[in-house]
Amino acid sequence: MDFWNSGQNSSTSPLNCVNSEQFTTQWDLLDSDQTVLRTLPNATELISEPYTLSEGSYVVRVTASLWSSTFDLSDKTVVVDTRVNVTTSSLVAGVDGISFINVTFNDTVQLSAYNLTYDPSIPSTTDRSGMIPEWHCKRSDETWPPQLPTQSYLPYSGTNGGCFGDAGPAVLGFAAGIWNLNIDTSYLEPLVNYEIQFVVRKDTRSAYADVTLYVQQPPAPVVEVRLVIKPIKPPPERGDFTQ
Repeated sequence: MDFWNSGQNSSTSPLNCVNSEQFTTQWDLLDSDQTVLRTLPNATELISEPYTLSEGSYVVRVTASLWSSTFDLSDKTVVVDTRVNVTTSSLVAGVDGISFINVTFNDTVQLSAYNLTYDPSIPSTTDRSGMIPEWHCKRSDETWPPQLPTQSYLPYSGTNGGCFGDAGPAVLGFAAGIWNLNIDTSYLEPLVNYEIQFVVRKDTRSAYADVTLYVQQPPAPVVEVRLVIKPIKPPPERGDFTQ
């Protein structure tokens, strides 16, 4: 800033006043124990990259100061704290294909949950460590009970409901720990909607995906009857002993 001073003499001279104030900011990231995890001076923003913070509570502190070599500006400092809660993302579960499958009797249904199931809280969508897959099955008009029994892979018996008529709505014990489920529809009752549920668990989280399966009426058996007529030889004439 330039000032011009004029005195009794006819000469003029500039007066330069140097701006001696300086504005500074500092960012601090603190955990729940008030331990400073990161400090970023003289920045307009603090950016935390994905997957760098684990689940928990944090404080983002901004300290803004006005400093001067000429004046006492010790009371010109402002500190602002912002609390940030970092939570773990929910699991994502899915089954390949459509959600309603119309299938013929005495066929094989293949269901796969491997490609569409992942944990978004870790960088790799193909890392399934710690995940526990599970398959449930019931009829569509049934409700899931609080506790599910375990169902064996048996042909439909027609007694207790569920997919195989043995245990009602149940966990498919024969499919424990597998990502791909194969079911022979000849083990199911025709003309029924079945709800097959895939469930994945990890730590305290879980997710599920449902597929409805309809088994068609088996075709009527085809019976073919053939009539074979063999010619009958006439009886030999009297006196003729040749055969």
